[in-house]
Amino acid sequence: MNSNEHSIESFDVKVEKLKKNLEIIIPSNGLEEKLKWSSQSNVPLRVKLGFDPTAPDLHLGHVVVLKKLKEFQNYGHKIIIIIGDFTAGIGDPTGRNKTRPPLTKEQIAINAETYLGQLSKIIDLSKAEVHFNSKWFNKLQMTDLVGILSKVTLSQILQRDDFNNRYKSNIPIYFHELIYPIIQGYDSLMVEADIEIGGTDQLFNCLVGRDIQNAFGKRPQIVICVPILRGTDGHQKMGKSLNNYIGIAEEPNNIYGKVMSIPDNLIEEYARLVCDFHEDLLQTRLKEISDGFVNPMNVKKELAYDIVKQFYGVELAESSAEYFYKQVQSRNDNLIEFESISLKELGLDFHGLTLISLCSVLQKNKSKSELRRLIQGGGVTINSDKVIDFNLLIESLTKNDFKLSLGKRLYYQIIVKNH
Repeated sequence: MNSNEHSIESFDVKVEKLKKNLEIIIPSNGLEEKLKWSSQSNVPLRVKLGFDPTAPDLHLGHVVVLKKLKEFQNYGHKIIIIIGDFTAGIGDPTGRNKTRPPLTKEQIAINAETYLGQLSKIIDLSKAEVHFNSKWFNKLQMTDLVGILSKVTLSQILQRDDFNNRYKSNIPIYFHELIYPIIQGYDSLMVEADIEIGGTDQLFNCLVGRDIQNAFGKRPQIVICVPILRGTDGHQKMGKSLNNYIGIAEEPNNIYGKVMSIPDNLIEEYARLVCDFHEDLLQTRLKEISDGFVNPMNVKKELAYDIVKQFYGVELAESSAEYFYKQVQSRNDNLIEFESISLKELGLDFHGLTLISLCSVLQKNKSKSELRRLIQGGGVTINSDKVIDFNLLIESLTKNDFKLSLGKRLYYQIIVKNH
């Protein structure tokens, strides 16, 4: 069952490696018991991970759990990926103090389409099972659904902190939210999961999967949870809604630059959870930072290089490091590469064009409020001069082509007229 690479390792070593970076295991001896059963029966474990395609991109927060899945896969176990195209239409209420708006079928389909390509950057999909959970939920009759719901009590669901807090605070809880954990748990029954893995915020949902399997007379899965990766702000869980995420499908230069922007207090967290750092190297780097022998920026360069290399290979990791030096670190206008783009290409008229309007077109993924803060904070320059008035008319400064820097990594040569 196990690959040749790992077959010579002892059982204890395999258990120790698989337990690394796990924050929760329920029951506490469950992983050892499952692995022992698998070894004795020579049957690979079925390790389940579910994604709701609520956004088109996976990010480094997802990488933490995917790397753990890859470890199980390397030991010959079967990875089960659930694309929650049905559950995404409900909306996972985890960690929410208000109802999550459900997505349309069209939005879900577009988001789901991108997932598999991104997953393949980390796990071998040719050796995994991939299921869309609409496959079984669309076939359920009302009597079937009632039978599933009858296996879980309301008091069990209200044990969840976010539901309990909303109930006590008189914040509405809708029934579709209450059944979400049960629906997710039913996925585990359908794929006969031995293990379900998720972030610590998914603990309750995963435990409901155990309850559902038990209620239907099946051997219950164990639940293992990895830590939550904090985003580039250094505080909150990485997520697109907070704009503190690093997408694994982003351009290599963007990934490198965003990793360089993380606060120093995240260096150890990113090194342990996302990078392929050997423990000895990590301890050495942490001691060098503590003793003042190395600048934390240099260690972040190692992190950024390692992460880009995982997704894009050595060549692009090296070019991203070079790009960062030229565009950000050197502060040398002779090295900086300005992307040439004309107002005609952008569909803009020079006359009456404000700075905020131009920046909004150049950075469509940022809201106008974010761009206003960036401008007012001195993060935008025209021909090397800071401009803090976001309503400034460009033509009041120049009638000719000009250089625009937007933040720390974006540089444009704006062509006013086509020559």
